[in-house]
Formats: sequence, C-alpha cells, structure tokens
Amino acid sequence: MNIDESYARTLERLPTMSAAEQAALAARYARTRNPRDAERLVLGNLRLVVKIARELGPYRADLMDLIQEGNAGLTCAVKRFDPGRGVKLTTYAVWWIRAFIMRHLMATSRMVSFASTREGRRRFFLRDLPGPDRSLDARGSKDDEGGSAPGRALLDVLADDEDDRPDVRCEENEYRARLQRAVDGFRPTLDKRGRGILEMRLLRDEPALLKDVGKRFAISGERVRQLETRVRNDLRRHVAGALGEPERAVA
Repeated sequence: MNIDESYARTLERLPTMSAAEQAALAARYARTRNPRDAERLVLGNLRLVVKIARELGPYRADLMDLIQEGNAGLTCAVKRFDPGRGVKLTTYAVWWIRAFIMRHLMATSRMVSFASTREGRRRFFLRDLPGPDRSLDARGSKDDEGGSAPGRALLDVLADDEDDRPDVRCEENEYRARLQRAVDGFRPTLDKRGRGILEMRLLRDEPALLKDVGKRFAISGERVRQLETRVRNDLRRHVAGALGEPERAVA
C-alpha cells in the first residue's frame, strides 16, 4: 500500500541527517529541551516511521493511520531519550514507533495476542475483545533499525499502555511467555473438533469461514459457532487459572 502523495512529497523535501549530527542534536536537546531541536529530530526520522509501518502492516488500507501512530511514538521517543544510556536515538525510537503502531493494530487483534497487555488482559477476562485480525504468531517487524534479522512474532512486540517504557519491558515479556505456555497447554485439553476450531477460528490471521470448518467436521456452521463460543470461554478459564487471574474475572 502506498502512502499519501502529499505526505510522500513532504518526506522528499526533508533534509537527511548524519548519525553524528543526530547524536549531537539529541545530546543538545537533552540538555536544553529546545522544542526546535525536538522538531528537527522528529522530522529527521519520519522516513524510519514509514519503513516500520510498511513492515508491520504491508497490506493494510490504513497505512497512513499506522504512520501517524508511529509518528506519535517517535515524538514520545525523542522526548524520553537519554543519550547518557549509550544507545542511539534511532535504536531507542524504533521500539516506541513499533509500540504505538502495535497499539493501533491491537484494536483489531486476535483474542490471545490482545490479552498480552495490562489493558488487554483486563478486557480479555471481562470478555470485551475486538474482532479478529492478527494472530498470536503473526510475523511483523525486523530487528532494530531495520536490520536483516527475520520478523518477530506479534506477541513479542506488543506494547503496553502509553506510559510503559523499554526499561520495564521485562515484566511484560515474562507475562507474554507465560501466556504462550498457557495457550500451548490448553490445546491438549480439547478433542479433535475443539482443536480444529481453535486453530482455524481463534488463532489464525484470517479465521476460516464457519461453513468451511463445518464441512471439515461434518457439522453445521451454527454448530461451529456454538462450539467456538465454548472453546473461547474454556480458553479464558484455562488462561486465567494458568496465570493466577481471579476466578471472578472469568465467571
């Protein structure tokens, strides 16, 4: 999906900034908090936002929305950046850009992947979840600064609330690992039909049609829908038990 033509022209007019110049400017902004320096740092990295947005949502019609979210993440990164940590601004900004874009993608995320953030967990156990879009294992972005490493699973890069910072990611990463283990442990509790519904409907990027699942198991689409509801509720209970969530959350 191409970006808006007027926005593309704006990017073309922006001057490039060398790594040394950016480092010096970031250091000066950290000392002076001059908003003009912050603006230059943001403008100098807008192309990075476009690159990441294209990696995370290459076929989405709302690419410009992803870019705008990424720009907000970039702005946040510039404001929070501490050059004294010895990390380049672009390396730090990549995490924030991804975080904001992923937060937008979670508006239509799959059930389990959505539950890997604090707010997502609350809505997960309250049974207030968005419709299907991306799966737990969907591959997204490349490594920091657009390296050649393979894309990571969506589960690995989901962001927490806006006030979450890279220095507190360990807690969330551990929770996501536990969540993945809980889902893996749930599969053996299902019969063949239940596992098929879990895989074909709840964990896919694009869930199979009810009628197609029905054909596979020689049942009606309506029966598939009923079984899917049961599997989804059982999954919530299983995950709640595995992660020590309050029982009342899944009652």
